[in-house]
Amino acid sequence: MVSGECEERFDDALRVNLDGGRNVFEAARAAAGRPRVVFASSIACYGGAAMQDPNTDRTKLTPQTTYGMTKAICELLINDHSRKGHFDGRSARLPTVIVRPGKPNAAASSWASGMFREPLNGETCALPVRRDQCHPMTSYRTVIDSLIALHEVPENRLGDDRGYVLPAHRVTPALAETVIRQVAAERGLKLGAIVDAFDARIQGIVSNWPVSVDGARAVALGLPQPPELKVIVEQYLEDFGRPAA
Repeated sequence: MVSGECEERFDDALRVNLDGGRNVFEAARAAAGRPRVVFASSIACYGGAAMQDPNTDRTKLTPQTTYGMTKAICELLINDHSRKGHFDGRSARLPTVIVRPGKPNAAASSWASGMFREPLNGETCALPVRRDQCHPMTSYRTVIDSLIALHEVPENRLGDDRGYVLPAHRVTPALAETVIRQVAAERGLKLGAIVDAFDARIQGIVSNWPVSVDGARAVALGLPQPPELKVIVEQYLEDFGRPAA
């Protein structure tokens, strides 16, 4: 379950995100040999007064959302299962991943993809947060490559903390609009508008998330850094979007 709906449905969030994670871990524990488990965590693990600028793997995890809490607990479970030899676990603490194709969903970060996707599709994006809201973002291609790379790292390089925040760009809606205007001009696309539709509930959730992260520890393992923001947008158009006019 994604962030926005976890805030509204606490019991379901525990059942799906936390108990679902535990079910996977128990299945790996029961399997023959020593399976390797890669867990998709989230920068929503960060929050509150402990946040830094940037947040690193040494920043205390004090999530301020139910979604982030379930991810942080699963990270701790990964560490403990690995310590006990139940399986070989690794956690990738994902920034917000862009540009997600399809329709908006209930995630509090849905706007992060929507402010690229909808205008590039010639549709209007209703922006629920401030235009100067900073948020760490990376590309879907980079995340796929990162999950594979993290899986392939020899276990003796990981140590006792198996959680790694992935590197990310610090992006605002204002910057996103500048980039998509540049791409649209080069490709002859007519953009839809980004219109302000402030939502205090969404802004309240996002305000408790980090504005930047430092993925140096992941990079030192050989995990990739995301390409520049313009390239991420171009990759989305190549894979999912509108062709040039």
